[in-house]
Amino acid sequence: MDRANGRTSRGQYSMRFKLVNRRTQEVVDTIEVIKSEKQIAKDVFQNKKQMDKETFNKLYEVKEYDRD
Repeated sequence: MDRANGRTSRGQYSMRFKLVNRRTQEVVDTIEVIKSEKQIAKDVFQNKKQMDKETFNKLYEVKEYDRD
């Protein structure tokens, strides 16, 4: 994995997040999320359409752009 940008050799991106208690500022938990470029694109389109995942998947599919 390229730690500079969080990209793996398989076209995936890795991001780390932490869950912080607002009152004490204590870190409660941490996770690392690994998503493919296609999964990231799908999340962006779903958010733009403001749909839940189930509805979005019924209506749309995400494909790689090939100028068609």
